[in-house]
Amino acid sequence: MDNQLERLQKAYNDIEIPEELSQASRKGIERGKRYKQQKRGIKMSGLKWTGSVAAAVIISFTVGVNTVPAFADSMNQVPVLGKLVSVLKFTDGSAGGGTIQDGVDVNFISLKHQKNSDQMILNFANSDNTQDLASSYNVKFTDNPYTMTVTVSGARNFSAVKDLETLKESKYVQDAYPLITLDDSMIRFNVTFKEPVAYEVKEYKDPAQVAITLKDKKGDVEEGTSIYSLRTISEPSGESQGMAEEMLFGLENVRVLKDQKGLFLVEAGYFNTEAEALAQLKKIQTEHGVGDLLFVEKRSSQEIPQSISQAE
Repeated sequence: MDNQLERLQKAYNDIEIPEELSQASRKGIERGKRYKQQKRGIKMSGLKWTGSVAAAVIISFTVGVNTVPAFADSMNQVPVLGKLVSVLKFTDGSAGGGTIQDGVDVNFISLKHQKNSDQMILNFANSDNTQDLASSYNVKFTDNPYTMTVTVSGARNFSAVKDLETLKESKYVQDAYPLITLDDSMIRFNVTFKEPVAYEVKEYKDPAQVAITLKDKKGDVEEGTSIYSLRTISEPSGESQGMAEEMLFGLENVRVLKDQKGLFLVEAGYFNTEAEALAQLKKIQTEHGVGDLLFVEKRSSQEIPQSISQAE
């Protein structure tokens, strides 16, 4: 029995604490270790000691799977840990949260398949990997095509850009891609959906995470009617989209989209009739001095924008 207790005690003391754990979690586990080491002279029953070791292992593993990217990628059904900060309330498809910060990294995005939904989890980290609060962010849902745009301010890095491919494994997602921005303290990305989705967005702290839950949207899906989009020509991702956005600053419904061939364009709104689109185009040309920057594209309401180059 003494040999067994010694082996269990050694196993407990040898438990590794992942560097990515939050500072509070690390301190708690370290305090537990020191306490047990101080009490080594006190005789404990084998059952009680075994339970302590098991509890420590469970705590370390449970926190680890939700904060260490390697764990997060492999443990598909682990729920979000941390304290709920808020459930976002959307106005015209847009909502935001977080706190103003700088130097944040969106370091991984995981996808969890649940019974009747899929959940995307964004994780925020700083240079010490001890981020407790989410940086300021906005989530916006738009139609034609069905798109979610996520913007994070105060973010200097986007290590999770590689994880956007993983999001395509969701039954709801058609594409996911990063967006250019001329602000070096902001990251953005789009997710386009195959059909309309119901959504819920929750913010957590310690660790800093945002969970976006997607579900089937009940009701009839509108058949593809025609829309008239005000847009720029298609070009590779680059400064041209950022400059076009700056020229259109102050307008509502401006967004960057990927076209059918993987090029990018800036859209300055869409309309139900060509007359409405042309009227808005004339107004923008007068008030923003954009010249021939924009033209009208007619397409199906659920269609990805066509690839239209300057040569055409």
